[in-house]
Amino acid sequence: MERRRFLGLAAVGLSSGCLSNLPDATGPRTPPNPPAGEERYTPETPPVRIATFDVEETDDGRLRVVGEVVNDSETERVATVKVRVKAGETESTRTVGVTIPSGETVPFSVEFEIAFDTFAKGGDVDVTLT
Repeated sequence: MERRRFLGLAAVGLSSGCLSNLPDATGPRTPPNPPAGEERYTPETPPVRIATFDVEETDDGRLRVVGEVVNDSETERVATVKVRVKAGETESTRTVGVTIPSGETVPFSVEFEIAFDTFAKGGDVDVTLT
């Protein structure tokens, strides 16, 4: 009997207070309308671009930056991957050329004379195509 009474009171309490105060959704439900008379601008994705990149440690403790370049165009492309690394007071930039067949993804790898442990303590890496 006590259990039924408790469950009944709990259900009434939840329905009257706890559940009625849940937050409502906020923010826009759709993107804003473009200005009158103008079309919405959607930036294009370049056909040749850096798909991914990451850092890793070489066998001798140096920094290596690895990644992939993708070519979505209909022709083979040649690109230069520029990798800038900063670790502590040291900054270094290296480039590597890659040839990417149409519709393919090609890996790249660049090694630096910077200790991986030094980079891991707040280093910065920037990878671009030139």
